[in-house]
Amino acid sequence: EDTLYSFAQTLLLVTGKEGTQRIDPSEWESPFQSTVRKWRKQACPIRFETPDRDLDHYLNGWCLYQVIACRLLARTSHYQNGGAYGFRDQLQDTLALLQTDPVWCREQLLRCCAHQFREGDVQHWWHEVGEERNRGVRTRISDDLLWLPYALTRYIQTCGDWDILSEQVNCLSGEPLKKEEQERYFVPETSEEKETVYAHALRAIHQAFGRGVGEHGLMKMGAGDWNDGMNQVGQKGKGESVWLTWFTVVTLQNFAEIADRQRDRKTAELCRTWEKTLRKAAEEAWDGDWYLGGWYDSGAPLGGHTSEECQIDSIAQSWAALTKDIDQGRGKAAVQAAIERLFDRKAGVIKLFTPPFDRGTADPGYIRGYVPGVRENGGQYTHAAVWLALACFEVGMAEDGYEILHTLLPAAHPTRVYRAEPYVLAADVYTNPTHLGRGGWSWYTGAAGWYFQAAVTGLLGMTIKEKRLTITPNLPSGWEGYSARWELEYGTLLIEVKRGKREGFFLDGKRVTDVSLFDLRGEHIAEVIIALER
Repeated sequence: EDTLYSFAQTLLLVTGKEGTQRIDPSEWESPFQSTVRKWRKQACPIRFETPDRDLDHYLNGWCLYQVIACRLLARTSHYQNGGAYGFRDQLQDTLALLQTDPVWCREQLLRCCAHQFREGDVQHWWHEVGEERNRGVRTRISDDLLWLPYALTRYIQTCGDWDILSEQVNCLSGEPLKKEEQERYFVPETSEEKETVYAHALRAIHQAFGRGVGEHGLMKMGAGDWNDGMNQVGQKGKGESVWLTWFTVVTLQNFAEIADRQRDRKTAELCRTWEKTLRKAAEEAWDGDWYLGGWYDSGAPLGGHTSEECQIDSIAQSWAALTKDIDQGRGKAAVQAAIERLFDRKAGVIKLFTPPFDRGTADPGYIRGYVPGVRENGGQYTHAAVWLALACFEVGMAEDGYEILHTLLPAAHPTRVYRAEPYVLAADVYTNPTHLGRGGWSWYTGAAGWYFQAAVTGLLGMTIKEKRLTITPNLPSGWEGYSARWELEYGTLLIEVKRGKREGFFLDGKRVTDVSLFDLRGEHIAEVIIALER
């Protein structure tokens, strides 16, 4: 802040007929300090002190600043000059703010409901400029619509805001894509009728069910699952995605609980029936040491030991481990296989998959247009690397999970090699031998929001469920603990996690099982001490 203050003084000069004059500090100092306080509150509500100073540097301000300033407010950067809202993109970004400022997520959920078509599919992205609020693209990308029920359940589970389900929101109306159309860029109409957020989420789930499954019982790839570059795998309507199947399973597991609370027994039973069927199909995509990525329209497998390209894809392994009731042995084995084959510790990169698409006969889509080892084509796609870290924490591989998180930090890379900003997370890092370790897109990346979640929830173990805080750390063996200072609206929460003989969870000296954030009223400081067995 001192450096910023000096910089502001230098900039605030006025050049006139009598030469350069400095503006009176009384005219700008107050709004300047107000701006600093606002951003400190938004970007650094929790201040962490861990044994990893590089991790502290990123978490204590830069991470959430990257999420809020670049991803949510500007929606643009040097490498991504768009300004559009992405249906799946900003929903995921707001998940990082659930614990500290959940209003962002609530507003984005309502915005996304308003960009869902009557049929249940959604705009992949859209611009909100002037009077035109809906100019965007309708696609056959298969995962977009499911991020609505996924994010909605995460929001409710964290905040306990059940009233959002009754909010009334319009949807979009427009001619559905024709059989030969993969996408259409146009301005749809806003439907006059409104329906509840719960109905919007149901509409997305039923649309996903309506698309059906492929020959192997997996969700269909469409014009790309999370990896948009795989737009040719299921273009003819037969290709299947293992990752999308795991993601759908997780979404249905969570939404069934929402339906239970709504006393919607029919939906709860439907979700659980589909979830069990899909989970069984995904389990059968086991290739001996890890899960396949899916199948092409032709019936040829995507991934596996016999594939010449993309033998192992990290996201199929990560989300298998993040699924409830997964075969624990397979889940851990899949994550271990991903670590062994995708984590190049020497170069400090975690590949999205390997080998990259280059000269093989299969055509997965425009992903082949990238040089092998660049961006999605076998480079490090940081978004997916963070998911792999989360999976490590889920299966008890805390050392590997922490090592991934540390490796992803800009400070972990030599500047002369990395060549990207040293203070924000890069969206991708090249694994191509010619530019090994070089940062690609920076600033505009969904990896920042997921990184905050992986570090705070996965590594440090801070979880909130309906405003009740529990702490279950997954610390590496070399850590004796960590501390955090959380500035809340009604007071300050001091958290100290340390190894020692004393076990328990203490609030103001009293043993408790968790802490309700509702209890933190008045101008006082509460203290939580978690003591871990050595």
